[in-house]
Amino acid sequence: MFKRLSDRRGSVVYGVGIVFILWFLSQVYLLFYKPIGLALDNFTVRSNTSASALVKQLNMQGIYSSPTLLLMAIRIMGLSSKLQAGYYQINPEDTAWQLVQKIIHGDVIVKTFTIVEGTNFNQLMLQLSKTTYFNVNPVKFNELCKNRQSCEGLFLAETYQYQGGSTKQRILEEANRELWRVLNEQWSSRDKTLPYKTPYEMLIAASIIEKETAQSRERRLISGVIVNRLNKKMKLQMDPTVIYAMGKDYKGDITRGDLSRHSPFNTYYVKGLPPTPIAMVGKESIKAAAQPLKTNYLYFVAKGDGSHIFSVNYQQQQQAVKKYQLNGGLPSAR
Repeated sequence: MFKRLSDRRGSVVYGVGIVFILWFLSQVYLLFYKPIGLALDNFTVRSNTSASALVKQLNMQGIYSSPTLLLMAIRIMGLSSKLQAGYYQINPEDTAWQLVQKIIHGDVIVKTFTIVEGTNFNQLMLQLSKTTYFNVNPVKFNELCKNRQSCEGLFLAETYQYQGGSTKQRILEEANRELWRVLNEQWSSRDKTLPYKTPYEMLIAASIIEKETAQSRERRLISGVIVNRLNKKMKLQMDPTVIYAMGKDYKGDITRGDLSRHSPFNTYYVKGLPPTPIAMVGKESIKAAAQPLKTNYLYFVAKGDGSHIFSVNYQQQQQAVKKYQLNGGLPSAR
């Protein structure tokens, strides 16, 4: 009787052992081999996330159903201190362990952010506020725009890559470094007859060029007009500076009253350059400011197709205005 009882207990223990082994093997399969079958592009690991918090998060989002086994695997392999914060892409073919490996190696989502040529600082800030996958840390502008009246124009218009979870500060720092690298490089090789005293003044001119034309072939021509007018002590009379001075008051049209607006940015009102750039600029406009095309042009007027016609005197300018601006709008006095 005792032998039969002992055999029965042994059979139960054996059966339980078999069940446990099968369960363990199934969990190993689920962890290392079974695809998640789920697509997410914003799986977020916060800073200082612990291993236990991570496996709980995976369990709650239906990515892996055995947090105990996963936590044990992470701890046995000494990976608890190697988890990296950021935004991660989950592909349907990934396994739970492959996702853990991504988090350990910091294989975060890589996105791009483009600073558009001709946008101003407020537009850039609005664009940043609508861009996803950035850390919420505030930007320290005093570190980016030292000794400047404003941050306007101090970020190179270009496309930048950033890792999900990185800060806006970091991408603005990169854009600021690139701006000064390109600007100082072009300043070193500039036409030495330019009327600009500093690279910053050349940047201001580049911002006006950026706003005046989107056509590459015209940038150096407009740059030359700016230089010619500065050399002759003429007011620049550039419409984009008026629009910048108007700010939110600009509704698509410039009136005669706007041209006489008292503002240091209104180049119809003041002589010389505005006190700061009026927009973010790209490399081509900086190059154009550094190497203007030498002509006798003092004026230009929009033809209505995105291009301009250039004139050497006011009489030619007025003829161009009559030919190309017949819609009753206020002609440019450039």
